[in-house]
Amino acid sequence: MVKDHPVTFELVLGHLRKQTFAVLSTTDEEGKPCSAGVNYRVSELGGAISIFVMTRRHLKKARNVVRHPRVSLVVPLPRRLLWFLPPATLQLSGHAKILDWTDDEGRDAFRQFWIGRRILKAYEESYRRGETRICFLKITPDPAINTYMVGSNIWQLRNHMESGAAKVIDPRGNP
Repeated sequence: MVKDHPVTFELVLGHLRKQTFAVLSTTDEEGKPCSAGVNYRVSELGGAISIFVMTRRHLKKARNVVRHPRVSLVVPLPRRLLWFLPPATLQLSGHAKILDWTDDEGRDAFRQFWIGRRILKAYEESYRRGETRICFLKITPDPAINTYMVGSNIWQLRNHMESGAAKVIDPRGNP
């Protein structure tokens, strides 16, 4: 099956940059998977891709990252037309670590989008009221990113659903 548009790393990175919502999956202390919807932003400081999520250290996702730094993200790509069909997705995994909420790269990333600025402002106000558990999760993605229905002809997928799957590799070999 020929795709309408070949799925390239540049295409996937463009989608990843445009979106700000993902489902983050972590593993708890018993080895059970846990998922949460998060706002995120991509940073490409020094050419390496990092994904930042702002949270607080006592919340489950942050506690889980301390124990098990391997995480995964699913980024839905909403459709403008055919909105009633499932969205295309980007699926990536990587390592997460906790950084202080004053981290310049994380703050700069969150300043780049409207909801990020609102989140920063809310946490700044919380900090002024005494909240000290604010942090960033910095996710370093593995080089391989899987996709589904990205660049695919939706009508062709009706008969060949597997043709919607693709994998791209970061040519820079994101560490």
